[in-house]
Amino acid sequence: MKIKTVLISLILIVLVHHRGFAQFSLERFLGSARDDISLDPAQAKIDFLKENNYSGPWISRVEFRTRSNDANLSWEDYRFRLTPGNPAELKANKRYYQKEVELLNLEYKDLLNNALVERYFIALDHIFESNKKLNLEKQLAINRQITEMINSGTGAYSIDLGDLIDTESDELDMRMDIENAQIRLDEIEYLMKEHYDFSGKIDWSQSELLEVGDILNLFDEFRNLNTGEHIDLVKMEQKNQLAAERYNIEKSESMRNIGYFQAEYDTERGDEAFDHFGYQIGIRIPIVNPDKPDLNRRKLATMDDHALLEEKRDNYRRKMELSVLRMHHYARQYREIEEKLALLRSQNYLNFQRLDEAVKISDLIKINEFHMDLLDKKNAVAKQIYENYLRYLNLGGKLAEAPLRNYLAKGMPEF
Repeated sequence: MKIKTVLISLILIVLVHHRGFAQFSLERFLGSARDDISLDPAQAKIDFLKENNYSGPWISRVEFRTRSNDANLSWEDYRFRLTPGNPAELKANKRYYQKEVELLNLEYKDLLNNALVERYFIALDHIFESNKKLNLEKQLAINRQITEMINSGTGAYSIDLGDLIDTESDELDMRMDIENAQIRLDEIEYLMKEHYDFSGKIDWSQSELLEVGDILNLFDEFRNLNTGEHIDLVKMEQKNQLAAERYNIEKSESMRNIGYFQAEYDTERGDEAFDHFGYQIGIRIPIVNPDKPDLNRRKLATMDDHALLEEKRDNYRRKMELSVLRMHHYARQYREIEEKLALLRSQNYLNFQRLDEAVKISDLIKINEFHMDLLDKKNAVAKQIYENYLRYLNLGGKLAEAPLRNYLAKGMPEF
């Protein structure tokens, strides 16, 4: 009896676990961006720099010299020379290393952002393709009701053979569109499951996604906030800073040989042992710099990089302003479509009756086609609103901002 109870308990646990796992999670799908293969090269470089740095030695050269004063190969003169490192070069290398690490972290963040954007838009494709298929199935059911009215020949409707041909033609078109939508959904699901290890069916009915009205409100809120910069701009600015540090290193390297310290031992000098020892100190006088032409070219290149950054920054500003402009148009289009759909629903056209004359079936067919066209336009405009919202957040550097959030779900949960 105890064994049976334990087995039943284990089965229930497995079933509950399986049911929980079978529920598709948009947060987990977006979170799979952290495991995207495109991040591996940047992560490998970051790991390498954790174990290796650009710190140069305080002694740049060690030399041992010996000399014979005649052809007897007897060594009378011994010299040991140390050339110290340039402090300016050592400091510049240290700063360069820090900025290199920062740049690699930004490159990693940029790749993560690209992976996130890809997943967001794949999810949107699936959401709105699912909506399209659902709308088609509903309209197909209505079209079949009209076909049944024609075949039964009952009700206050005038019947025409051409109406039957129209409804059958519409049904075929809808069934083909439904099949094409399913093909597209299968393709999108394949891509999603390539990124996210999930074996169940992707269903959005249980997902608490933001409505169009919520998206428009959030868009206005983010527009009124001081947004950041796209990671591409931040990365470009960091590259410019890295180039400036590289210029400082090259400038310091041109003065690398600042001098030397040399200890000597000459067996033929003096009579006492102490007289045999001596030393030299050499200091370079920086009157000329043979690397100056190259340094000037490097300086000009850094000036060009700064100008390109400002140009790109202005380009992103225009993109964000155009995104705001487009959203106003999309919102107006969506409201107009909603008003027409509300009016059409209030008439309940399948039960529409006139007191003075019979309603033509052809009119019902046209109304149903018009309803289908409105639903299709509503779905398309809604998708444009969601995509424009995500593009705006991406332009402002919001999508990859820590902590990562699901900007399509209510409450924008972290993941």
